[in-house]
Amino acid sequence: MTDTPGALEAERQAAPRYPAIDADGHVHEEDAMFADYLEPAFRGRTLGWALNADRNRRFVVDGEEHPPFPKEISVRKPMPAESRIKVLDKECIRLAVLYPSAALVAGYMEAGFSHAAMRAYNGWMSDWCGAFPDRLKFAAPVALHDVTEAVREARRAVADLGAVAVTVRPNPVGGKRLDHPDREPLYAAVEELGVPLVVHESTGDPATAGGDRYGGMMRPESYVFHHVVSHPFEQMMAAMALICGGVLERHPKLKVGFFEAGCSWAPYWISRLDDHFEHPRLGGYMDGLAMRPSEYFQRQCVVTCDPGDPTVPLAVEGLGADKILFATDYPHFDSGAGPVNEFLEAAPLHEAARRRILWSNAAEFYGLSLD
Repeated sequence: MTDTPGALEAERQAAPRYPAIDADGHVHEEDAMFADYLEPAFRGRTLGWALNADRNRRFVVDGEEHPPFPKEISVRKPMPAESRIKVLDKECIRLAVLYPSAALVAGYMEAGFSHAAMRAYNGWMSDWCGAFPDRLKFAAPVALHDVTEAVREARRAVADLGAVAVTVRPNPVGGKRLDHPDREPLYAAVEELGVPLVVHESTGDPATAGGDRYGGMMRPESYVFHHVVSHPFEQMMAAMALICGGVLERHPKLKVGFFEAGCSWAPYWISRLDDHFEHPRLGGYMDGLAMRPSEYFQRQCVVTCDPGDPTVPLAVEGLGADKILFATDYPHFDSGAGPVNEFLEAAPLHEAARRRILWSNAAEFYGLSLD
């Protein structure tokens, strides 16, 4: 709950600067992933992160740049784990759970390369995070072209490599949404493994929401417009598929996170799903749901917030402070310095809510035991 600005400012000034958990950071994969971890049959297809003609860093596969950033944007140079620890210390972040960049983009490529990229990334990240296991954790991406392979990789990543979550893109693959029956073995496996499933979007795939209107690069603003649309719209559709499609009804112990789309879309969207569920002529099409969509969300789901988002109090009001996790998105181009202070200054919340969002919610979601 929010309070008067003056009282909250006084409380903020008096409060300690709690260290935070970054629920959704990223890495730019090092050359070693492509040279040493990617299976030999696929190494000739990618240069990994390479400088293009404009001297900007891009993920290059089969001679093409991914994603199609505007030329003004260059990806930060990959950093070793030691350097990432220095960033965490500077930003007062106790631990970061990391997600891919190149391997996230590879999720929309052809099946063989996509699955190989996931295996390479998870193997590399296990070793990379293993240098500082009390500070760096990773979520394991899996591709959905072949669900049997996705299940196998999810089990390997969690049981053998130490992943604390499994992550998928929200986009349909092979025309199949996240609520397609073919996806059920993956949800059963993740539920059994006892880790959360995180839905995480990227931009650049023409089939992603907004790609039909903004996916090309004929105009400089195309990528920017596509980026605005893709993340929240895909997460809305993913939430609808998993909740209204009955996945959470069938898997009541499966925790799900909808990440990197902000948090304020969720109260509106969940309310809209409730309205349709309760409508006398429409609710019957959500067959098999024993509860309202909002009740499934409260039981099993979370979202992340951006550090400087001034609408976080609205999401707290609509969802509850226990449903929102702090995330930096670092080192992507739209992340900035000082994210913890930026969050504290942008979101006038009571101390208990700030503590939950910065720390407790992520620790509970990922099952982390931290001092």
